[in-house]
Amino acid sequence: MPAGTSCGSIVLTQSTSQSITTGNSVSCNAGGLHSDNSYFRSFPLTADINVCEVQFGVETAAGAGGTQPVTVNLYSGTGAFPGTFPGSYTQIGTASVNVPDQSATIFPATVSGLATAGSNLVVEVFTPDGQTAGNSFFIGSNASGESAPSYLQAADCGVTTPTTTGAIGFAGMNIVMNVVGNPGGPSLTVGSAQATLVDQCASNPGQSNGVIEPGETVTVQVPISAAGGSFTGVVATLGIPAPAGITYVNSTSNIGSLADGNSATATFTVTADAGATCVTGFSLPIDVTSNEGTTASGSVASQIGESGNVTPNETLPIAIPDNSPGTPATSTITIGQDLTLTDLSVAVAINHTWVGDTTITLTSPAGTTVTLLDRPGVPAGTFGCSNDNMDVVFSDSASVDPETSCPGTTPWLSGPVLPAQALSAFAGESTLGTWTLSVTDSAAGDTGDVVDWGLLPTPGLTGVCTVCQGGGGPPAAAIDLPTLSTWSKLALGMFAIAFGALILRRRSIQR
Repeated sequence: MPAGTSCGSIVLTQSTSQSITTGNSVSCNAGGLHSDNSYFRSFPLTADINVCEVQFGVETAAGAGGTQPVTVNLYSGTGAFPGTFPGSYTQIGTASVNVPDQSATIFPATVSGLATAGSNLVVEVFTPDGQTAGNSFFIGSNASGESAPSYLQAADCGVTTPTTTGAIGFAGMNIVMNVVGNPGGPSLTVGSAQATLVDQCASNPGQSNGVIEPGETVTVQVPISAAGGSFTGVVATLGIPAPAGITYVNSTSNIGSLADGNSATATFTVTADAGATCVTGFSLPIDVTSNEGTTASGSVASQIGESGNVTPNETLPIAIPDNSPGTPATSTITIGQDLTLTDLSVAVAINHTWVGDTTITLTSPAGTTVTLLDRPGVPAGTFGCSNDNMDVVFSDSASVDPETSCPGTTPWLSGPVLPAQALSAFAGESTLGTWTLSVTDSAAGDTGDVVDWGLLPTPGLTGVCTVCQGGGGPPAAAIDLPTLSTWSKLALGMFAIAFGALILRRRSIQR
């Protein structure tokens, strides 16, 4: 059954299973960074429904800043879908949500709209172009079956109208998408996706920077909406108990009367405890009541602290000297945390018009050097592979051997690939110090640049946040354990450039 259905008693789904299968979905993307993509389902209605939530599967979401925007739109119409869409349809609801980095999940988006019996309720999940921002999103799906088709629209890949996933060659991509609502009539909804959180550190105003940190006071504002009727005595409260690390200061917001179709803002005040764990998520439950007996619920999710990250010390891109195997282009990353490595992956993005010219090595602070790439296609061919550009993650757990791959695509390869020498050579070494990436070109006539690169260590790098001292005085640093968001934020940072033409493809392409 779909999860998180507390806002309504009606659940619409065309998915036989709610499971999310890795590598099952496609998007119009380049190097994993998506262009405009719209995913649709159409639900024929036999009764009115006041929609309060749309749930959509997430195979992977990785935003350059730890989150990325997604828009959910609701449409109603009596004409055939997609034949008469959008001309004969009316938009009845929309919500813009920020989706945190996650994978193999189902994301609940609060959105309101009344659709009537005899119409088709069309739901669109729209992911705006993430090329510039560095965002990657693949909607969640499985091949377990569906009672009606899944649809995709991606104009940059030539899919200009909503088209079934089967018709574009991916019949097993059954998108997980559910609608939650209440019977036609008056309803209240909590606009969780439109909530705002403003942090304040009285002893250090410069710390009031949008990052919720230990010791800070946080003002939470969330819209409460009425549909299908008007309400009186509307009260919103924060649910008990408070999340770990959070203390309620003002947990009740008296809204009063709320007219049909209108919204009002519920305002709460909370504090992040001075001893709260850095880089941990929390969720504030919200319950709404009214004199008429109609209720609603929702939640607002956020995070204490900011995830860790490391970037190259040099300004990129860096030109690779042509035909100079003894003169590499070098870039360094300095890590200030002393962690003992159990595993390491390396993300590398390079623009080069003949990848068979290139050799890539990585040297640790301890002086260990591992060859990541050694002129792919050589010695089988004198000049190596002639493909352009790469956007890869070297990993001992990958299955693609780049040394023997030359698929004739641009980029040459993207996603996980095997290193020429095992990265396990770094196991047991410390992350502390300066790591050096070296790239050489061993033949004349073709040139390139190091565009971006990064280290993906296990264990992951920790996040850092600053304690706001309630009694004044200088702020104290707080460092705590990493979370998955640390990995996601760092990993996506390596793919901040798009290569070549946009194509419909899976998250990891095996050539």
